[in-house]
Amino acid sequence: MNQIIPKSALKITQGGEPSNYQYKGDSGSSVNCFYCPKCTTHIYHHQEVMGPDTIILRTSLIPEGRSDWDVGAEIYGKAKMKWEKEIATTFETLPPS
Repeated sequence: MNQIIPKSALKITQGGEPSNYQYKGDSGSSVNCFYCPKCTTHIYHHQEVMGPDTIILRTSLIPEGRSDWDVGAEIYGKAKMKWEKEIATTFETLPPS
């Protein structure tokens, strides 16, 4: 469960500065993965193809994200397991911009 938000809207209140690693996404652009250096929980990803201030936040880390927020869309449906049911509009990769 993720939410696409402006990076400026994220405030990390515990654990200090996140560590990160990078890999190449399907677009050929870099994907930067930010995680807690103490427990290695992934906090957010920044896909450079989405612009400098857009991140993908792991909302399942937030209690309200798990219990109160509805699913708006599914991305990377191409990687979905055959037994997974569709729970929202599904995009093969990312939604059109």
